[in-house]
Amino acid sequence: MNLEKDLEKIKEILKTVKYLSFDQITSLLEWSPKKRKDNKAIILSWVDAGELLLDKKNRITAIEDSSLYAKGIFRIIKNKFGFVDSENSEERNGIYIARENFNSALDGDRVLVKITNEGYDSKGKPGAEGEIIKIIERRKNTVVGILEKNKKFSFVLPTSAFGSDIYIPNSQVENADNKDIVVAEITFWGDENRKPEGKIIKILGSSTNSKNMIEALIYREGLSEHFSDEAMQEVREVIKKKIDYTDRKDLTELPIITIDGADAKDLDDAVYVEKLKNGNYRLIVAIADVSYYVKKDSTLDLEARNRGNSVYLVDRVLPMFPKEISNGICSLNEREDKATFACEMEIDLKGDVVNYEVYKSVIKSVHRMTYKDVNAILDGDEKLIDKYSDIYEMLKEMLELSKILRNKKHTRGSIDFELPELKVVLDEENNKVKEVVLRERGEGEKIIEDFMIAANETVAERIYWLELASIYRTHEKPDREKVFKLNEMLAKFGYKIPNFDNLHPKQFQEIIERSKNQETSMLVHKTILTSLKQARYTVDDIGHFGLASSHYTHFTSPIRRYADLMVHRVLFSSINNSIKQLKLSDLDEIAHHISKTERVAMKVEDESVRIKLVEYMKKYVGKELELMVTGFASRKVFFETSEHIECSWDVTISGNFYNFDEENYCMIDYYNGTVFSLGEKVKALVEKADLLTLEIGVVPLKDIF
Repeated sequence: MNLEKDLEKIKEILKTVKYLSFDQITSLLEWSPKKRKDNKAIILSWVDAGELLLDKKNRITAIEDSSLYAKGIFRIIKNKFGFVDSENSEERNGIYIARENFNSALDGDRVLVKITNEGYDSKGKPGAEGEIIKIIERRKNTVVGILEKNKKFSFVLPTSAFGSDIYIPNSQVENADNKDIVVAEITFWGDENRKPEGKIIKILGSSTNSKNMIEALIYREGLSEHFSDEAMQEVREVIKKKIDYTDRKDLTELPIITIDGADAKDLDDAVYVEKLKNGNYRLIVAIADVSYYVKKDSTLDLEARNRGNSVYLVDRVLPMFPKEISNGICSLNEREDKATFACEMEIDLKGDVVNYEVYKSVIKSVHRMTYKDVNAILDGDEKLIDKYSDIYEMLKEMLELSKILRNKKHTRGSIDFELPELKVVLDEENNKVKEVVLRERGEGEKIIEDFMIAANETVAERIYWLELASIYRTHEKPDREKVFKLNEMLAKFGYKIPNFDNLHPKQFQEIIERSKNQETSMLVHKTILTSLKQARYTVDDIGHFGLASSHYTHFTSPIRRYADLMVHRVLFSSINNSIKQLKLSDLDEIAHHISKTERVAMKVEDESVRIKLVEYMKKYVGKELELMVTGFASRKVFFETSEHIECSWDVTISGNFYNFDEENYCMIDYYNGTVFSLGEKVKALVEKADLLTLEIGVVPLKDIF
């Protein structure tokens, strides 16, 4: 029985016949009528997969016009509306689903959508709308949320957009208290008349405790700090393995160094620079050779692949590999022989790589440098210059080379955003926020960034010209519609992207530079950032728009990114002929998977920081702060504190009548003339810091008085 051929045959018949019964299909396919139950199960599996439809009279019918249907993952936004990205067509992404057309679908479900409107929105831009007609696959049958306990029944309010609260009979509440954060198992998915129902299967503790909220976040996203017993047994074997120096270049005599944050423990890159007699620079970027220890398709490898990347939460790291590997045998720790994969480049004064070599090597880092110390040395700190006198000249040459590479990137139009990045420092004793600071981006950070980009580009180009099946780090041009919308916004501040038909990153970078010292700079930069597509992993080498790079991959972080580990394996197959090259289909599947895990990691990392910031702001509830207006939505004004923590004010709770003036980009009350303008500093009362919604709500004093 060839079920794929059978399905295609039925689809072909349904082009001329509108309906077929189960018995007719069985007969047409010459299946045994004795296996009636099995036959029906197969046909229903086709329906479940969205290949065929079942009407109200229990008849099978075809999807009449496949162009009017799309399958994809349903994403709910703030429990108000949703979007579905088509699996079959990148052109049909972001199909809008109104609340009334959810039809009991929940966030993360794989669904079949019928397109109801291919039309255009109010500004003339394309925008498909649809309704969900089938739930192909539920994302999962558990939901994390906060329990609202009543005398007769209870509800669980999900901590992420889910689509509905979950009704919990009090007989199924177990020992959970009101406002506990819990895990509910769905027992009924809901319909037009009833909410989903469930039972409490796990109690994670009080929702007023931020530690519990982060534990819930980890649980909700299916992440874990722990590895299987089988993986840990492999770890015990791996750490016994000695470095095989055969066919490895010995770099242990070079004064090679690592430069990382002071709190980093997984050191996966080391660098060395020297000025050559011909005036060029020799740059060696040596990367931890994880592939030497972790073999493809081992339990350890498969678990790392499933994770896709390490996740750096505000209070802990969920590593891709156990710490014995990530912080131990593979980490390029100071004064220890380490197996590495090196990319050695000769770079001229224009920043061009005129010669390069990629090879397996052994290094011994002479210093574990921090960004802070490198920045201080380059700023002239005499004590540190004396302490690190053996590498001082090399650090100066690193800075020279970094600036050459940076200038080349700038000339070709690489986009460099100047957005403040918050770093939340926790008190080690109670895990509370000690301080909120801006993450520094000094010369030390820029040196490593420039060197890693150079290595990634060089490796990508090698893979491209050798025509090896591999994984690339790609970033596509923004959609024309998004640039159209961006221009509408930029026009309010006197900027414009001039050429839609030949988009180049330089156009974006020029606006970033022109707006750099303006009070609107942060908004302009954020607006440009949101107009760009998200970088992802693909097997197609389509370049990196944001970096203005023709060939780009990830090679420099195999301890914490699975993509880099796969690129190492691809490279080694080009060096060692006995190594079998990887299949394109396998790499494509991995690329899709790790693109998803990366998005999850970014979301979880941001949310963990926000949890701590909301907890931190609780001490200001009822107090007055000076805030700066940073943006607007139709019903909201956004502010930032002096520590760059975002707060918001919902104007609909005001006793006054505000409207968002899009043309002048301000919030105005036309009755009494009160105006909130971008960049304005205002006094406001902190009204709430809600760990469920992660909102910090404020009320401006000039609205009250």
